Amino acid sequence: MTDYALSKGIIPSLDGLRAVSIAIVFAGHARLSTAIPGGLGVTVFFFLSGFLITTLLIREYDRYGSVSLPAFFARRVIRLMPPLLTTLFAGAVLVWLGLSVGALDVKTLLSQILFYFNYYAVYGAGEGESYVRGFAILWSLSVEEHFYFVWPFVFLVVARQGFSIRFIVVLLVAILAWRSYRYLVWLDSAWMIYTLTDTRFDSILYGCLLAVLQRRAVTNRLFPTTRWSQILILGSAFAVIFFTLIWREPVFRSTLRYSLQGLALMPLFHYAVTQPRMKLFQPLNWGWVRWIGVMSYTFYICHYVIIGMFTYLGLFEANYPAFVFASASAALLWSAAVYYLLEVPLKPLRKRLIGHPTLAPVGQP
Repeated sequence: MTDYALSKGIIPSLDGLRAVSIAIVFAGHARLSTAIPGGLGVTVFFFLSGFLITTLLIREYDRYGSVSLPAFFARRVIRLMPPLLTTLFAGAVLVWLGLSVGALDVKTLLSQILFYFNYYAVYGAGEGESYVRGFAILWSLSVEEHFYFVWPFVFLVVARQGFSIRFIVVLLVAILAWRSYRYLVWLDSAWMIYTLTDTRFDSILYGCLLAVLQRRAVTNRLFPTTRWSQILILGSAFAVIFFTLIWREPVFRSTLRYSLQGLALMPLFHYAVTQPRMKLFQPLNWGWVRWIGVMSYTFYICHYVIIGMFTYLGLFEANYPAFVFASASAALLWSAAVYYLLEVPLKPLRKRLIGHPTLAPVGQP
């Protein structure tokens, strides 16, 4: 990491990348953009989750020589559950008041709260929607929570093997092969491939790989800091992402597309967090952009519900710019309220949950 990151105690540009991701998702759901689909924003979120969580686990492992799994899971629960439960409750109230549409099905609600909604929606929900309009996007939270449950155990294996890069690469290849098998042999739909954990886990794992590569200082060789090298590598990364958006061949879109996007995001994230003063990445660290990134989790889980509500009520139907502005503003207001009233008061508790009360940092008495 750079001196900038160390002095601030943060990972530069990550909140800005969250803001970019949620902007892409919102644009897709609000029908602002067909060229850049909202699914790309979800993929960026997945990558970011893998990179951030692995970076934090590496810091803990380097400091204490171990990882406290109970503390890790407790921090995740405190971070994720209050906004989710509050927003689910608010969505149910909207339906109850007749301000939105949807079904208040207990089984579906449990699948969303317990993070198996992606599989339940595919295999168990039956015909028709069984949830509040706008909560279909919660499939992605299921993927991330499955990652949070599995990855710390895998991480310990990787760390105890000297942060083995080969092990992660084998996993990435295996998931690509499995995804291809499910699509080509089992004839799974593109939607199933897009939403199920076992076919999308690698979108998160590429972020994990980048964090391990940085820990091993391999990125210094892969991504040089000379100006023309950076231009070439970043230009190639954007070109690959652009290609994955315009190439519409079905087999490619349900198999290799996610792998190419994961590979292309690696240099973008690396330079963004290690070279935050580059002109390309400076906007990611502007205060208001970072603030939107901080709000992005709650914004993500509430914005589609708000879009659905405004659509159902016919608000601003004659003025599309006003519809977009009102939807984004309402989502930001709800996100800010949840953040300052629920998340901020819980931050001290999360920080205290380090899980190493009796251990001194490695190398200290």
